[in-house]
Amino acid sequence: MRQSALGRSRFAWVVLGALLLVACKKPFRVGEHVLVEWEEGKLYPAHVIEVHGPARYRVHFDGYDTHWDEDIGIDRIHGRVEGAVVAPPPPAKVAHAAGAPTGSADVAAGINPFQEGDRVRVTWRGSVYAAVVLQPVGHDHVLLHYEGHENAWDEVVSLDRIVSRRR
Repeated sequence: MRQSALGRSRFAWVVLGALLLVACKKPFRVGEHVLVEWEEGKLYPAHVIEVHGPARYRVHFDGYDTHWDEDIGIDRIHGRVEGAVVAPPPPAKVAHAAGAPTGSADVAAGINPFQEGDRVRVTWRGSVYAAVVLQPVGHDHVLLHYEGHENAWDEVVSLDRIVSRRR
């Protein structure tokens, strides 16, 4: 009988601690950039587009089409984004849906398919922009310049954000 009461007491403290952790978390607001666990335990940059309560949010994953927007619980948000974040490669379901070669021989062999001067179309927060490759970075990223924008917008992007080549 005594152990049962002790077990309930421990359970109550665990529940209270969990509630305090959730309650102490500053709520996220529309427009805030966050890191969200999407698939395969990887974190992806996203931004909050709707708030459905203190623990439910609709997010848009940066660099992906709006049909990947998702309603999520606060348990999948792993903090606010501070500064630049390089997202991991897209989940297999996204690459497959986009028709991307998920097992490219060049990338698997460590060869970057882009070179300096290549003109490309690249996604950024759900829109597609014209860009020029400044240099390959490893086998799966490139440094690029967005045409018509200041050099301050130059960034290193993963190959999954490149939609196509341009002439």
